[in-house]
Amino acid sequence: MLRRKTLKKEYYLLTILRAIAFFAISLFHGYSHMLPGGYLAVIIFLLLSGFLSERSQKKKSYSFKLFFRKFTNIMAPIYFIMAISMIVALIFAREIFDDSIKSVLPVAFNFENIRRIFAGDDYFNQSGNFNIFLHMWYISLYMQFIGIYYLINKLLSKSKNDSIKIIIYFVLTILSFAAIIHFGKSPKDITRIYYGIDTRFSAFALGGLLALLSKNFKKNYFNKKSSFLVAISVLIFAMLIPFFIISGRKISSYGLFFIAYTIIIGLLVTALYEFEDKFLIDKSNYNIFTKFLLYVGDRSYYFYLWQYVVQIFFTYFLANIFENVFINILVQFLIIIILGEITYKIFSGKKLKIRLFISTFIILIILNVISLAIGNKKKEEIANLKKEITQNEEEIKERNEKAKLEAEKKKKEEIEKANKADLEKQEKEKEEEIKKEEFVEKAYDDFEFTDKEKEYLANISISSVGDSVILNADSYIRKFIPNFYLDGKVGRDMIDGPAVLQSIKNNVGLGDIVVISLGSNGSANVSDMDKIMEIAEGRDVYFVNTSHTQSYMDYVNEEIKKYCDKNDKAHLVDWRNFIKDKANYLAPDRTHPNIPGSDGFAKLIMRKILNVNKIQP
Repeated sequence: MLRRKTLKKEYYLLTILRAIAFFAISLFHGYSHMLPGGYLAVIIFLLLSGFLSERSQKKKSYSFKLFFRKFTNIMAPIYFIMAISMIVALIFAREIFDDSIKSVLPVAFNFENIRRIFAGDDYFNQSGNFNIFLHMWYISLYMQFIGIYYLINKLLSKSKNDSIKIIIYFVLTILSFAAIIHFGKSPKDITRIYYGIDTRFSAFALGGLLALLSKNFKKNYFNKKSSFLVAISVLIFAMLIPFFIISGRKISSYGLFFIAYTIIIGLLVTALYEFEDKFLIDKSNYNIFTKFLLYVGDRSYYFYLWQYVVQIFFTYFLANIFENVFINILVQFLIIIILGEITYKIFSGKKLKIRLFISTFIILIILNVISLAIGNKKKEEIANLKKEITQNEEEIKERNEKAKLEAEKKKKEEIEKANKADLEKQEKEKEEEIKKEEFVEKAYDDFEFTDKEKEYLANISISSVGDSVILNADSYIRKFIPNFYLDGKVGRDMIDGPAVLQSIKNNVGLGDIVVISLGSNGSANVSDMDKIMEIAEGRDVYFVNTSHTQSYMDYVNEEIKKYCDKNDKAHLVDWRNFIKDKANYLAPDRTHPNIPGSDGFAKLIMRKILNVNKIQP
């Protein structure tokens, strides 16, 4: 049987693997709650790059001419896509332009991943960020690796065999693994690991190492096709499962797991290569689904470049049009295919490629000059928002102390009143019950509070746990509810809710009502909400849902709604429904409420409390 490498350059199984990686990273970008570990597909791309670069190496592949040709082939479509996208953004979506311009030159000059490390740009928390080039840090990293690869080949150009190169790749892989372990001890270093040259080089280097080993040593691990298929099946299973269960937000996802996953992908790539090399598979025998995967894998570079660009424009202009998730994914994918195919065709010609490379680079420089001239309005507004949030955090501490003293005073008064007027209280409660039976609920956005409603709000006490969204609404809530105690913090998630609420209970004591404003940062687990209800000990708990541009918004809101529907003491405050058509109530990040939005946020909670407690106007 003829060996595959004498017949063709492309390996179909590795092309299919590239397609799977593209789908994984795309679903992660758009629907991270469905595929939280999709970010791991970057390891597949990097390892394939190292493996195939080494397997396809030719003599004098270290020359500057070949490196420049490689640089042009990779960067020309990127310059083109960035130029087209930024012109459209400048004309029709200024927020996208302002958010994305900071990445244009770093991507063009291949240091975007380094910029993000110094900027502390968290890949897993892009709420309110419309940077359409979020995914192109990978291109910068890849070109850095290509530069290292060419340098190694240049230094070893006179070497007659691959033994020294094998040692170099082995040492670099081990050093890179050591860097992952070193930085994998603190949650603060997730961004450092994710974008780092040193931490990420392990995938590329291991790919090159395995390619050299497979080329220089006999491969008789599996002589039977069935044995090969079993090994490949196990490796594919080990590759896919983490896509569904491993979250990049947790430091435990790095360290030893990151290393193990890289090794698994390395073994899978090698096994697929050797399997196709031994057992020739004719492409004409593949079914239509496999041919589709081959097509996607073959064009995956161009599809990848367009994917996040399309997603952000789609979110910006059409977020509320396609409510069905499947239709949303399908429409975006069709647009990506069309744009990717057009770009692929455009850059098939060498002369046109060079012309576009030069012309679009000039356009990118001009766009940066325009940005300097017109300024970044959103940057200034977001800076003011952050300043306001920080200021409110400090003021909330003082307000909480006052609320704590008021709560203690009220508690003493209630004990004294209860001792004096038990019978009178019982009669009053009966009267209130009769009135509640006749109660007509007001509209959720009816903020014309009567004197009686204001009196009720002024006499209740609330304990609240929240993220940054509720911080600016604190003063608006306290106008009506002086006995309001808030423990709010930027970046907090639902998983933090039980511990924070328990701390309030232990150190301050809980109010009559509990308000939970979490979920903007990723989760709404039933187990966490159950714990919150247990800590509340029979009190009414009001869960405020979330509104932002992240892919998990609908999932989080649905989980909160389902939980509140099933629990009598859990009540939904539908912030999303209130704010979705009121862009003028939000800051430029489309996540945090501005002044009128904060006022509406506060009053929405109050109206819900009044309706649940059937307070007569």
